[in-house]
Amino acid sequence: MRLTNTIRDAFVRAAMADVPKKNFEKDIHDLIKEDAKKLLPPKILELVEDPKMREFIKGHSHYIRGYTINNVWVYGSAYERSPKVNTKVEALLCEAEEQVESMNKLQHNLRAAAYSVTTRKALVEMLPEFEKYLPETEAKANRSLPVVANIVADFTKAGWPAKGKK
Repeated sequence: MRLTNTIRDAFVRAAMADVPKKNFEKDIHDLIKEDAKKLLPPKILELVEDPKMREFIKGHSHYIRGYTINNVWVYGSAYERSPKVNTKVEALLCEAEEQVESMNKLQHNLRAAAYSVTTRKALVEMLPEFEKYLPETEAKANRSLPVVANIVADFTKAGWPAKGKK
């Protein structure tokens, strides 16, 4: 079976989906929220931790290098991270950047390999461990593509071409 760009791209996406990724956003979110809660007066903290009352308290958004942490409960109008939490957050941000770089490199290398061959057989010979991410036949590969049958009929039913234009 000859490889199309669509099949190659689907192959790369499927393989990349199986690479484990750590959710740094959740970890950063949890650190910030817990740090902000420590700054709240005890009575306000009780209200924030009560799910029925929480909706009456306005939370703020906190932005950190591409991440948005919503509903940070703060005393006053702004939140400043404590030095200890700031160090932890910066370490997590560095790890997140390393993960992105690593994933990009993996994807680039796999994509280069997929685009260096023209047939399924050649790609399987090159990377036998990745065979499960390739469709067995062209019919199976085309099943995942959008159906384009009866496009003209559908357009005509919708009133195409506009009156007076042919």
